[in-house]
Amino acid sequence: MNIKEYIDSGIIERYLLGLATPEQEAELQYLREIYPVLRREAEAVELRLETMVFEEAVKPPPAIKTRVMDEIREPYSHESYNGRNYTNNNNDTYIHLNPGWKRQITVSVWWRCAFIAMCVALMALAATTLYLHNQVQRLQDVIIHHNYPSPPATR
Repeated sequence: MNIKEYIDSGIIERYLLGLATPEQEAELQYLREIYPVLRREAEAVELRLETMVFEEAVKPPPAIKTRVMDEIREPYSHESYNGRNYTNNNNDTYIHLNPGWKRQITVSVWWRCAFIAMCVALMALAATTLYLHNQVQRLQDVIIHHNYPSPPATR
């Protein structure tokens, strides 16, 4: 297949403009993966088309933009940020200090039970550690006295 002839056939332009058949689209997608030249050419054609469209674009009149923006703002003109309706008769600026969301954390009953069980286990671990530490100290004292008996009392 001659890639130069394929590019010159205009298939890339038809594809980018949405005028290609599904078979042509599939073929171009497949060939773009195989031939990097075709991929680069498609990107270049896309850039040329985009530049041409922006250069030749006709700007709409300002009245149309104003009308569209007014239509967008209309449904939201009576709502505040927290979703509550308000009326602004004096055209005053209002700052809503109530954000509309709860500042409380709800904790599941299971998490509470798990936390209590963890605290009980921690206390039991601390008590066991203290008990075993005392036992080790007593055993060390016994071993020391067993290896080195007290000197006999003198009269």
